[in-house]
Amino acid sequence: MKPMKKNVMRKAAILGLLLLLPRFYVDASAQSPAAQQPDGSILSSKPRSPLPNFESLDDFGRGYFPRALYDAARTQTEFDVLEITYASDGIPVRGLLIKPRAPGARKWPAILFNRGGNGELGRITDNGMTCGRVNSSCLDLVDLYQFAKAGFVVIASDYRYQGATAKRDEWGGVEVDDVLSLVPALKSLGYVDSERLYMLGLSRGGTETYLAIKRGIPIKAAAVIAGVSDLKAWVDERPEMGIVNGNEYIDGFANIWSDYAHRADEHYRARSVVYWADQINVPVLILHSRTDRLVPVTQALRAAEALQEKGKVYALHIYDHDGHSLPLNRNDRNRMIVDWFNGPSAKDSPERKP
Repeated sequence: MKPMKKNVMRKAAILGLLLLLPRFYVDASAQSPAAQQPDGSILSSKPRSPLPNFESLDDFGRGYFPRALYDAARTQTEFDVLEITYASDGIPVRGLLIKPRAPGARKWPAILFNRGGNGELGRITDNGMTCGRVNSSCLDLVDLYQFAKAGFVVIASDYRYQGATAKRDEWGGVEVDDVLSLVPALKSLGYVDSERLYMLGLSRGGTETYLAIKRGIPIKAAAVIAGVSDLKAWVDERPEMGIVNGNEYIDGFANIWSDYAHRADEHYRARSVVYWADQINVPVLILHSRTDRLVPVTQALRAAEALQEKGKVYALHIYDHDGHSLPLNRNDRNRMIVDWFNGPSAKDSPERKP
């Protein structure tokens, strides 16, 4: 009987420890730095790794920029380029911050950049991979540096889906909170003019931009390059991407969104500005290429039509021949965006409250 009693006591002790485990994990999570900080709190920052030499880029990377433009960004000393970690919904999220090294007494306007891609594809923080078509972080950085030179602080989120959660990217789901959390992050920086915030979205980042505006992000104007405005129409046009049922970068909408079999239409509409253009209350500049093979130009035309029908302030410019992010028209693209942000439409934009 004594050995049996010992076994019973041992089992009871083990059961007690198992019952305590959930509480332990909850307590541990609650003690994490992000859980203890308000949304947008910058938890850490460090200089981003230097851009690699031009020769080390793959063929796509070397063809994306003129060498002189790339090298100017690689060797510049006017701006600090920082990888940051900030709090959003109690979790740490990685991002990028480009700020003047000597901001002086002036208040700088800021651009919130929403990247494209999904999961690990398209990330803007450095992952040590060779920079080029698949890992475009250094190319994005050179593009964003052009806006810093034009007089803007630039901040961007890498969204929360990285590492173990990378393939569970909801594309227009809870990660929109990570975009909204960039606003208090900017407001915590004494050199930023919180009354002059603007937003730029590329590709999937267009979806994030429209959703952030819908939720009332306090920006003066937005620009969208090659943005997705009707998600169902896009996935139907590009079934080979495997984004519905899964590919090497994402488990697929059908496996991520709740009750996809019965609620797919609801999910698609919630992520598609064409169905709620009446809630876009800041001026939007839409830029696209007629020959874009990744996101067809019809996505821009649908967005413009929806905004036109609702009487919204927008401008549409279609380039006759260019790639997805408009690299062949980079200078004109950037000029149009900066003019849009500095122009009368942005100045007349109604005040948005967070």
